[in-house]
Amino acid sequence: MTTTDPILVVGFPAVGDFVRCHSAIQIIAERFPGRPIDVVTSPVAAPLARLMPHVRKGWSLAKRHQRPGFAERGRLVGELRKENYGTAYLMTSSTKAALMAFMAGIEERIGYPQELQFGLLNRFPAGWLAHLWAFGPRKTRLFEEVCSIASLGEMPAAGTEWPAPRLVVDPAELGEWRQRHKIDAGRPALALYTADIENFRSWPIERFISLARDHHDRGWAIWIVGGPRERAGAVKIRAAIPEAIDFTSTPSIDDAMCQIAASTMFLGVDGGISHAAAALNVPCALIYGLNRPYVHGPVNSHVRFIEPPLSTPSWVKDTRGISETRVREVLAGLSAGIHN
Repeated sequence: MTTTDPILVVGFPAVGDFVRCHSAIQIIAERFPGRPIDVVTSPVAAPLARLMPHVRKGWSLAKRHQRPGFAERGRLVGELRKENYGTAYLMTSSTKAALMAFMAGIEERIGYPQELQFGLLNRFPAGWLAHLWAFGPRKTRLFEEVCSIASLGEMPAAGTEWPAPRLVVDPAELGEWRQRHKIDAGRPALALYTADIENFRSWPIERFISLARDHHDRGWAIWIVGGPRERAGAVKIRAAIPEAIDFTSTPSIDDAMCQIAASTMFLGVDGGISHAAAALNVPCALIYGLNRPYVHGPVNSHVRFIEPPLSTPSWVKDTRGISETRVREVLAGLSAGIHN
């Protein structure tokens, strides 16, 4: 290896998990400033690679559940060989991902051997054995895990923290998007992400509608973001507020990133789009229920998490214990911070 050999980061396929990999990418870029960094992820998440500072390009690998995908992986291995990567950081614990890096002839292959990929991986972070047997409350959260892989288990210096993920949309691209959709840049916009309204992660749709109506009556634009899973919620919101813009038919994640980056505030629930919104540096109010935000939520400092109060009965495992009043207070605080 030389100081200019490119580095490959094998990321997660899910959007939220892939966004979290950018913390690791920033650590790697700081340690090896002269080495280009490329990433591998799913076709859904791959467009986000171009929005990540320090990433040269992204490779796409379709992952089909319970299918080996030998042909697709073989094609990608052939492409990776041509790049002469010197190091691969494997954020995912998949044996197939480790085998792909091995077959691509990458000399240094770093990661946690969680599927016992000894031989396929040849360098582990410090403390890897304890990590291997960590379960339940002792298990490392994903953000810390990817940062530990990138730093080889070295903790951040005293008084410093590992970097939060960042996504950056080019201002010219954002301006073109606004012009194409006739968006008034001077009007504040509240972006809503409901997820699947039948899913335990979502929040009662009538409460989304109530808050959206409040903001609409004060002159805000209401944008509903997401994809096919969010369309049922979008239909209900637009039935109550016809002026709301339904972006859930967006053909690409590139447009979704422009929608979020152009918004003034983001109100959403647990999901990959919420991780992207946090990384885009948009003030976020995120509603969490059964999934704990410390474990599953974004680590960006401008995010405000809203959870059911401690007095909520234990059988209420979804988000119903979170009142409109509580969410309204958080949004008011975020709005005040924006205008100060």
